Amino acid sequence: MDLETERQLWDEVRRGNKEAFQSLANPLIPRAYRSAYMILRSKQLAEEAVQNALIELYSAIINGKEVIHLRAWFGHLIALRALDVARKERGYKYMVDINGLEFQDGSASPLDSVLKKEQSERLIESIMGLELNQRIVVGLYYFQDMKIEEIAELLDIKSGTVKSRLYHARVKLGGMLRRLQTSTKEITII
Repeated sequence: MDLETERQLWDEVRRGNKEAFQSLANPLIPRAYRSAYMILRSKQLAEEAVQNALIELYSAIINGKEVIHLRAWFGHLIALRALDVARKERGYKYMVDINGLEFQDGSASPLDSVLKKEQSERLIESIMGLELNQRIVVGLYYFQDMKIEEIAELLDIKSGTVKSRLYHARVKLGGMLRRLQTSTKEITII
């Protein structure tokens, strides 16, 4: 969506047009949900984080806040709301249920699609096995496309800490995926 269209939608939302808000927010939701799910490991908690971020987006529009890059701003917002929920639910026991997640792919054949979905599900399961600090940086870096410096600023930690957490998460994920590969020969690591 170009900047001019986005601004027109913001104006329409300010005038009370609910469809304009849907047009503005709907493209942001799938990516936001995936990121929140990566951090929280719970569908319900991810939905709560996304809902909180959408409420904040709506409030920002109504209150006249100027946002230049909506997608990036909303990515930061969803990360903050997911962290808020994670802090609130710290003692909550997480149940990983990836059956409902859809991984879209432009593969040429149905077999390729099935194999890719299976690989994606195993990758998600492996990410869910990471510690919270590692899951957060992996989710922000790979699913929100945030830069290391942005993650450091958002989490109020040093860039080196972000790099370290990413490194250790990658090492741990590599080990998990290698174990999965040896137990089920059909996985290929990309």
